[in-house]
Amino acid sequence: MQTPEGGPDPASVREAFKRRRGHWNDDWEAMLGYSPAYVAAYLEFSAYVADRGTLSPKFRELLYVATNCTPTHMFDKGLRNHARQALALGATRDELMAVVATVSAMGFHSYVTAAGAVADAVPALPRTADADAVRADHAALFGDVDAAFGVGIALDPVFHARWLDFASAPLRGPTAVLSAKDAHLISLAVHVQCTQLNAAGARAHAQAALSQGASVDEVLDVARLVSSMGIHAMVFALPVINELTGGTV
Repeated sequence: MQTPEGGPDPASVREAFKRRRGHWNDDWEAMLGYSPAYVAAYLEFSAYVADRGTLSPKFRELLYVATNCTPTHMFDKGLRNHARQALALGATRDELMAVVATVSAMGFHSYVTAAGAVADAVPALPRTADADAVRADHAALFGDVDAAFGVGIALDPVFHARWLDFASAPLRGPTAVLSAKDAHLISLAVHVQCTQLNAAGARAHAQAALSQGASVDEVLDVARLVSSMGIHAMVFALPVINELTGGTV
């Protein structure tokens, strides 16, 4: 429905958002006051993956939990909202904690990045038996060893082995509730989100997810899903702009 002025009807946009995204709050109401057309366009953009149906509603919420709790984002409001929705869709505490534990391994890319810089300056890297064993362990988890990880293994196989144990911990023990495929899709979401954009991590986890049985559509839909998190710029800025300019919802 449209208003007499030709724009989308705010009430219709609100109801469509509730139906298709499963929630509504003051942030969306404020955006609706700014521009119903903007919210309607965002709805179509953000609901695209849900419409495709390759990722379950619960898993989509778990992906949002992952991207909202990353060290490069730490968006409390988003984390609370999506964790609440995940629980409503049947997620357990163990699943939420497994997602967070998986995300916590992303800090290792500080070392991967530095190792690559060192390798550029010192091309002749040693190969040892320890390095070969760690490469085999990495390949068992990821399905391959790409160049970025290979450099780090060659420089310090012991450190890399300790990271492999840490990164795979959520897949082991009595609270291991994630499959390897889902863990790699969650890690992929973290590395492709707009606050991270880590090409090496994205490549490694996309390839690993595919090797664990993910379809091309599932891998791309993870990236499509988290593409919508740029909306947090509006969530953050609109209340401040309204305060400074006397705007209202």
